[in-house]
Amino acid sequence: MSKTGFLGRANAVVLFAAAVLGAACSDDVSNGTPARSGTGTGGTGTGGMGTSGTGTSGTSTSGTGTSGVTLGAGGATNTSGGGTSTGGAGTGGAAGVGSGGSAGAIPADAGSGGADGGGGPPGDAAPPSPCVTAGSELCEDFETGQLDMSRWKLDKPSGSASIAVDNVHAHGGKYAVHIKVVPNQQSTAMINETVTFPMASNSFYARMYVYFSPDIPVAGGANPDMHSGFLLGNGNNNLGNVQAGLGLAGFGSAKQWLSYSIFYANPKFEFGPWSKSVIAANQWQCVEILEDGSNPSTEIRRVWVEDIELPELMTDSAKAAGGQANHLPPKWASVSFGIWEYHPIPTLSDMWIDDIRVSSKKIGCAN
Repeated sequence: MSKTGFLGRANAVVLFAAAVLGAACSDDVSNGTPARSGTGTGGTGTGGMGTSGTGTSGTSTSGTGTSGVTLGAGGATNTSGGGTSTGGAGTGGAAGVGSGGSAGAIPADAGSGGADGGGGPPGDAAPPSPCVTAGSELCEDFETGQLDMSRWKLDKPSGSASIAVDNVHAHGGKYAVHIKVVPNQQSTAMINETVTFPMASNSFYARMYVYFSPDIPVAGGANPDMHSGFLLGNGNNNLGNVQAGLGLAGFGSAKQWLSYSIFYANPKFEFGPWSKSVIAANQWQCVEILEDGSNPSTEIRRVWVEDIELPELMTDSAKAAGGQANHLPPKWASVSFGIWEYHPIPTLSDMWIDDIRVSSKKIGCAN
C-alpha cells in the first residue's frame, strides 16, 4: 500500500490529559500475493524453398531451404523472487533468419512477500490498497520499519510500556506498530499526530487496523472496571481539556466497544454508550471514528467497525449533558492511537496498530 503523509507532533494537551488521568475515572462512563510466472514469446525463423535444413535450439522446428542451416536461438529465462519465465524456441530454415525467443515478462509484483511476513498467523494479511488522501491528510503504513519521529510523538508515561515497529504481525505490508504493556498494570502508551490539525471544519475521521493479544476478559471479580481508550481525539473547549473517542467499556462490560467523551474541566462531565458487538482478539479489526465539532454547541461522534456503523455508539454531547455546562466541542488539536488504561486490563499485553488514516472525509476499510 503506497501511502504518504505529513509531519507533525501532538501538542501539550495530551500531556495535560495524562496528568489528570493519574486519578483516573472509576464508574463515570455510563453503560449506556504470491509471485507469478511470466510467459515467454517464441522466436520464429523463415526459410527459403529447399529440400533440407534443420533448426535446433531449445526446441526448434525444422524449415526447408535450398542451402545452409539457420538456427533459431532458444528463449531466455528469467528468475526473480519465485517467478520464472522461459521464452519459446526459435524456428530455423534454410537461408532463413531465425530469431531468438523473447524473455518471459516478470509481473511488477512478482516475488514480493505477502503481508504478515513476520511469521504471524495466516489469517493476518490483507492485500494492500492505494492511499487516496493527499494534502494535509495522513496515511501511515510504517513500511519504513521505524517510527518517523518528525511525524509522530510518543505519549508513554508508563516506564514499563514499550512502543516499537516490528514484523510480528502486520496488516497491509511487513511492519506495524507494536505496543507492549504489563498485564493488570495501569499503562499509557500511544502515538500522537498533529499534522492533520487544525481541520478547517473542526471535524475529522480517523481509521486504524488493530490487533489485540491475548483475549480481553469479561469484567468482574478483581477487575470490575477495565475502561481503556484506543483511538482518541484531543483538544480544548471553552472550559478546558477534552478527550474523546473509542475504547473498551468499563464496569460490568463483556468486551464491548465504548464510545466516550471526557470533559475534564470543572464541572467534569463524562459519558459514553457501549456497543452491542464485542472486541475480537488475535485478529485484525478495522475501526473508524468521526469526531465532529463543526457545530459549536455540541460534539458529535460516529463509529464504524469493519465498515459497519454501530448506531448505538453515535453520541451528541449536548443531549447527553442534559443541561450540564461543560459539554461544548473542543478545537481538535491531535489524534492518538494506542492504549490508555484508565483502569488496568488483567490479561492484555500486546497491541499492534497498522494502516492508519486521518482525513476530513470518510475513509472506510479498503482505502
